[in-house]
Amino acid sequence: MKTAKKRTSSKTIVKRDKALIDKALRTYLKRLKGPRVLRKVMEYAVFSGGKRLRPILTIESCRALKGDIKKALPFACAVELIHNFSLIHDDLPAMDDDDSRRGKPTCHRKFGEGLAILAGDGLLNLAFGIVTKFKQKKSLEIASFLVDAIGSENMIGGQALDLECRGRPARNRKLKNKIDSMKTAALMAVSCKIGALITPAKPKNIRKMHEFGMNLGLAFQIADDIKDSAHKKPALNKMKNEVKFFISKGKKYIKTLNKRADTLSYIADSVLEKSKQLRIKKDANR
Repeated sequence: MKTAKKRTSSKTIVKRDKALIDKALRTYLKRLKGPRVLRKVMEYAVFSGGKRLRPILTIESCRALKGDIKKALPFACAVELIHNFSLIHDDLPAMDDDDSRRGKPTCHRKFGEGLAILAGDGLLNLAFGIVTKFKQKKSLEIASFLVDAIGSENMIGGQALDLECRGRPARNRKLKNKIDSMKTAALMAVSCKIGALITPAKPKNIRKMHEFGMNLGLAFQIADDIKDSAHKKPALNKMKNEVKFFISKGKKYIKTLNKRADTLSYIADSVLEKSKQLRIKKDANR
């Protein structure tokens, strides 16, 4: 009599993905040539406690569409390096002027602004080096999508718009969602899309994965805002409802994948649960 094969939980899969990504990131950074001090700052930024959400989305999108996650891993690492580049630059005095991130001093506080800027530049350069040097037929296409996701129409443009709007009276929700879609959701969407691109999936399923990532990104940013906010209860409840809406909408795009998308659904549900917490506490692992 055959014994039923025990299914690995989504929580365990996420932990395994993170360990796999961390190992690969350490290898890429150890191979870097150049001034030791620069590598030290880059390593400090990358290994300061991040959850690796974006690269995990790349791997799990690939897995959900029956792709080879070994082929997805280099691209997942590139996504994480780009994310950390953006965090270093966002924290700078000319941007958000943050003193700490993930419970530790920000790069510019610990090493000075000059090295922080160069470390961010180094991570971005390393990311595109990984993408373009990896022997995969869709590398150039993926590089193009990454350029779009972090360019003037998305991440960089979103930061510019955010800076432009600062100091104004309370921003309307439509404008806030636009900034969130450019700064946060675009990178999550492309993370999912990249994972889908290196599978045999049809174009419609690649588009669905992109839409899942976009909605997840919007929900994630609003959930993060809830934890960082000083809004009164009615406003917070409205924000929580928005998270619920975007998570529900996003999960519809992966519904047809059934159990293959269990881990993606688990990640989405985790964001929803995060938004339900009543206590407003700074998130140390953004």
